Amino acid sequence: MWKRVKYHVPDALVVSQRQTGTNIYTLTIACREIATEAKPGQFVHLRCSSGLDPLLRRPFSIYQVERKEGLVSFCYQVVGKGTKLLSRVKEGTFLDVMGPLGHGFETELCGKRVGLIGGGLGIAPLIFLGQELAKNNEVQGFWGGRSKVMMPQLAVTSDFPYFLATEDGSAGHRGLVTELVEQWLQQETPDQLYACGPRPMLAAVAQLARSKEIPLQVSLESVMACGVGACLGCICEKAGADEEKRLKVCQDGPVFWAEEVQWDGEN
Repeated sequence: MWKRVKYHVPDALVVSQRQTGTNIYTLTIACREIATEAKPGQFVHLRCSSGLDPLLRRPFSIYQVERKEGLVSFCYQVVGKGTKLLSRVKEGTFLDVMGPLGHGFETELCGKRVGLIGGGLGIAPLIFLGQELAKNNEVQGFWGGRSKVMMPQLAVTSDFPYFLATEDGSAGHRGLVTELVEQWLQQETPDQLYACGPRPMLAAVAQLARSKEIPLQVSLESVMACGVGACLGCICEKAGADEEKRLKVCQDGPVFWAEEVQWDGEN
């Protein structure tokens, strides 16, 4: 039996909706229940319109939480019908939301040096994570994207420093964000790494972390129909020889230790 949903709020107030990049939006809702409980790496399942079309909800990682104010923010890109409808939602209207869902990042660290590696919208949950970790640890961020105009305008934060890489060289280092991480690891030995982004980027980070024997947690991106482990639509292959070879990204994750995941090309 899948885990019970923590909260189902059918009337969460939309506080703000801003376009913050090319087809990228930042949405903030008032939902004290989720704001109180949310942990970095968790997500919500959101109905994108007031009707039943589209029928399925969409998963959105939690980007920022203002616990005292009861506000929760998400950063998303318009890629289909659901997110296009969501981008038209106005302030003052209401959305149906379930959450917080999933297994989040480990944050019980103190006095450690950690690195956060984000690609594209994978940066979003790492902002929330970095803000939490920076209270008691030394945090260094590494953000990557195809170009400056495609990057979500969410990397600017005073809580911890970051390096930026774009594939076209329009901002920061020209190239892949993993190149910056590799250079950093030649000079530094952090206590732990965290990553979220496209799977090829995660696989490259996992290889770097393994070569340096640094613990790494990854947040996997996946299409999720139900968000609570019932539909088996977000299955990924588990590493090792266990009888249970499948992981449910929505329920077992979306955060995993890197060694739990079967990466492409590995036996």
